[in-house]
Amino acid sequence: MTKVITTSTDNAVLIPISTELLFKGRPGDLRIGEWVSIRKPTNKNEEDRKTNVFIFGCPDDTGVRLNRGRAGALEGPQEIRRSFYKMAVPMDRSWEPLHLIDCGDIEVSQDITETHKEAFRASEELSSMGGTVVVLGGGHDFAAPGFLGFVQGRTKRTETETFGLINVDPHLDVRELEGGRPNSGTSFRQILNSKAILGKNFIEFGCRENRNSQSHFEYCKEMGVNLQPLESLRQTKPVVELFKNYLARLSKQVDTVGLTIDMDSCADLTGTSAAQAIGFSLRELYEFAFWAGTHPRVKYFEIAEVAPCLDPSGKTALGAAEILYSFLCGKAHGSSSQYSPGLTNKNNKTLKNTKK
Repeated sequence: MTKVITTSTDNAVLIPISTELLFKGRPGDLRIGEWVSIRKPTNKNEEDRKTNVFIFGCPDDTGVRLNRGRAGALEGPQEIRRSFYKMAVPMDRSWEPLHLIDCGDIEVSQDITETHKEAFRASEELSSMGGTVVVLGGGHDFAAPGFLGFVQGRTKRTETETFGLINVDPHLDVRELEGGRPNSGTSFRQILNSKAILGKNFIEFGCRENRNSQSHFEYCKEMGVNLQPLESLRQTKPVVELFKNYLARLSKQVDTVGLTIDMDSCADLTGTSAAQAIGFSLRELYEFAFWAGTHPRVKYFEIAEVAPCLDPSGKTALGAAEILYSFLCGKAHGSSSQYSPGLTNKNNKTLKNTKK
């Protein structure tokens, strides 16, 4: 496994989120903001070692601006959380198996390279504890330090572990670094060039033929990337079924899988760094996240490029929060296909407030 980003051995700096984001319900009306634990975990804490989901945020859009995108994604982590923590705990109380910690946000520097090192350190440190890592962006440039840090942390536990990744995105994001600096269009070239994953174990799901250059398609083909253009996907089975099929195939090829969703892929929302007229529906993204959550090999999940200031209605941040909620519903229900997010089942156990 090749290391791409050189980082010090210093522990990650994670800034706790504002308690103002933690919505409190009325008596008997438990909200996620009352249930989640807010702290930086440590391997020395037995309870933290049992945690199966760690969230951290990357409140920076420098990479988006360097890539000539629309600014605003630096507010994404805060506003996704605001909507997410206002949601009620699922009515079937199915989240009892989950142990969720919001670890805070990385420290942002004026130098994007330094900021990426912080994201790498955070992801490495959290993934080394064995749980699922959830990254809230921020620009999609954080896919590189986020996923590569995740890989490094996991391989500290098991050196022979192999990895795959699915990118739901109209853009391939395989540009070369410009002036030695990454941007929101370089992340997957960085990951592929690192040899952290093989090209055949990387799926570009929903890329658009009119949003990427011929040279970028050629690079992906040279690297053996599994390209699934939206135009082709729409011509066969329903895209949710196709997503499930590709996820299942990838999971047979590797030990651990990551899923990153660029909200630019959603045609229903406008508050993103590069809003699209044609793409996936919000419901389709919601279903992708759920089915990924159910799969035991999916241990990395990322939502990128929510730019709340570009959508005064707040729907884009809420949509991203729904996707996060769906992923966690899948994680709670495991591999059972008898459940779909938004439906109830016969499990009526009471979920206790687990905040420490």
